[in-house]
Amino acid sequence: MKRILFLFALNIVAYSVKAQITVSGGIYQNTTWTLANSPYLVTGSIVVFPEKILTIEPGVEILIDNQTSSSIYIETRGTLNCIGTDLSPITIHALYDTLNPVAWQGFICTSSQGGVLNADRFHISNAHTPFAYETALTNYQYINCVFSHCFQAITVANSVNLQNCQFIDNEVGVYGWSYFAINNCLFKDNTTSIFAYATTVQLTNCNFIDNQIGVVFAAYVFDLMTISDCQFLNNELALGYPNNGVVRNCLFSQNITAMQSASTCEIFDNEFLYNELALEASVNTVIHDNKINNNFGGLFISNVSLVQDSPLIYNNEICGNINYNVNNNTNMNYSLLTNCFCALDSSEIEQYLIDGYDDITKGLINYFPTISSYTNPVSDYLTIFQEAAIEQIRIYSAKGQLFTIEAIGSKVFDLQFLSPGIYFVQGIQGDSITSTIKIIKQ
Repeated sequence: MKRILFLFALNIVAYSVKAQITVSGGIYQNTTWTLANSPYLVTGSIVVFPEKILTIEPGVEILIDNQTSSSIYIETRGTLNCIGTDLSPITIHALYDTLNPVAWQGFICTSSQGGVLNADRFHISNAHTPFAYETALTNYQYINCVFSHCFQAITVANSVNLQNCQFIDNEVGVYGWSYFAINNCLFKDNTTSIFAYATTVQLTNCNFIDNQIGVVFAAYVFDLMTISDCQFLNNELALGYPNNGVVRNCLFSQNITAMQSASTCEIFDNEFLYNELALEASVNTVIHDNKINNNFGGLFISNVSLVQDSPLIYNNEICGNINYNVNNNTNMNYSLLTNCFCALDSSEIEQYLIDGYDDITKGLINYFPTISSYTNPVSDYLTIFQEAAIEQIRIYSAKGQLFTIEAIGSKVFDLQFLSPGIYFVQGIQGDSITSTIKIIKQ
């Protein structure tokens, strides 16, 4: 037993000695930092001199000794290759105060002296600017990289292409202008995840969780914005000032403000659930086929001064929001006839509409009680969203055929027998027809 303990102690000493391999100063000949000698402890700034090459092997760990200074940097005036693999990323982080976003300066590429910096598939932390290029790259492309606890992770000067990257607890994740293509990335706990002056934005399959700001646009998107299949969860501001494009098939949940000041864009097939404010719509916005449910504030219409600039709002389900379903903060009237408010009682619907009846400076909201979800097309079953029981519906085909259908469950009607096409549905409550809506049976 004593012998085993002694051998264990020897292993600890051996590792301790290995961890004290230190590097600093100039690199004057071609050098490789090998996985076998990893980790490397950087105790002072490093410069790769012109026409020399520093290669960092996959899996290498680089520790920055920031105990006495946060000014350490790794500069290349020659060539620096910092390229890991998907299974063996290169890891660079501070030795002390590992949550500090300015514990060291980062990598610097001095291109005026022939510097070349190639970096991909790494995990980098605690750098003020992880990769600073004297002459900006035409395209910043990173795959399977992690940026954490940095001050400004990526500064874009022309274009950026990110695949399967993570941005964790940075002051700013991605900042800059022009062309953004970001796919399958995670942004979590950042002060600002993406701050864009954009020409084109393609943002797909990304998750924004627990950030102060998820995505914010500082200016008008010149060509096109596409945000699709993303999740925005528990952010203070999830998406700010989206414009000139589309936001589709995204989930916004438990944000303080889910979407702020959307203008000149199409917003459709999204879910807004449990936000303090779901959606603020401004000029020339088209909003359709969304679910805006169970938020404190649902749809807020603002900053529209001309009738021709008014948002177009149709086929949305806007139900169960606590303070209001729709707040018309303009002096224009809006027709919301094709939206579902999940009720047939006009007084119940009006209670959650803020318009000219509540404040004469506002315009009026025109609506129609509806029994159906906004979703079209309808498949095999039609569900009625309201408190009062609807036990029967009448359905008219486009050719005038009449079908009377009894409920098969709580507010559920079986439409499997109907052929695909357009139908008109009347809800029957007692001897009264409650409403008429159009559905598309698929």
